[in-house]
Parts: sequence; structure tokens; C-alpha cells
Amino acid sequence: SSGINAEWPLRPGYIRFSAIKSEVANIISEQELWSVSDMQSGGSWQKLFLHNQGRKIERNCKGMPRTTALIEGLDTFMSGVIFGNAYISILNEQSVIEPHCGPTNLRVRCHMGLQIPQGDCSLTVNGKQEHWANQECIMFDDSFLHSSSNNTDSQRIVLIVDLWHPNLTIAEIKIFGELFAVRH
Repeated sequence: SSGINAEWPLRPGYIRFSAIKSEVANIISEQELWSVSDMQSGGSWQKLFLHNQGRKIERNCKGMPRTTALIEGLDTFMSGVIFGNAYISILNEQSVIEPHCGPTNLRVRCHMGLQIPQGDCSLTVNGKQEHWANQECIMFDDSFLHSSSNNTDSQRIVLIVDLWHPNLTIAEIKIFGELFAVRH
């Protein structure tokens, strides 16, 4: 298996898509909210966390209330679990995220295309290359080796949401949810 699945548990309609894009446009200039990673190969990657390792980032969620409601309304969102993240990811122009693996196969990671440039901009999972598209989702098991590249002159923006792996039973999700719950 390539680890990639194009299904999304909630098919985002135009209204949800335009609401998310609008919220991103309103918050994109608030640089103090974004974490920035400079890449070894040049370029950079910006993230605005709504949920980071199971913890809700209230300040950021207040700036994106409709996006937050959409994510938190998903039955399979890994809320309150250390492996659960939801964030806006901007891969800047001429940037590469080197191959890496996520920490667990209990989740699948969903990338929903918000602003996808034309050209050489892709996600590679377990050797299989995929291209994002606006308003479409790519789901993959991020415990597989994966990387991203944006070899264009524009930013790539996606919404990333971690979901419980669909092969887990409800009982398993309950057990793992308790085992890996964020401790306060």
C-alpha cells in the first residue's frame, strides 16, 4: 500500500472551503501566530496550529472560528490526543520538506488544498507522488516515509488534520484515546 487515500470523512463543500480560505486570508499577516521552519535546502515552512499535539490553541482558534468548528465537528478528529494536530500549512515557494515519518500509525493525516500553485508542487508518500488540488483532500498514513516540495514561485497552502486511522475499531479508539490523552 502507498499509504495514500483520497477519501475525506466530510466532503468539504464550496461554502466550507470559501469560509476556510477567508479565515486564512484574514490571519495570514499575523506573523506572531505562525511558527516558521527554515529548510536546510533553502525555503521555509509556516504553520498556524489550531490544535497542537492534542492541545487547543485558543488564540488561533478565535481567529478561525468556522474552520475550528468544522474540524472539531469531525467524529474522527484526534482531539485531546498527543498525536492530534490541526493546522494551516504554508510551504513557501522553492521549498522542500525532507523525507520523514510521523510518530504513529494510529492516525491518518488529511491535507485539504486551499491554495495550490500550478507546476511542480507535490507530496510523496512511500515513493508515490501525489499533487494537491484546491478543494480536494489527500489522506495518508504519515507513519510512511513522506516529503513535500514546492518548486514554484507561489505559496502552497493546505489545511492539515489528523484523524483516527479508519482501520481502528471504536473500542480501540477509546483505549488509545485514553492511553495517549493529553495530561494537564
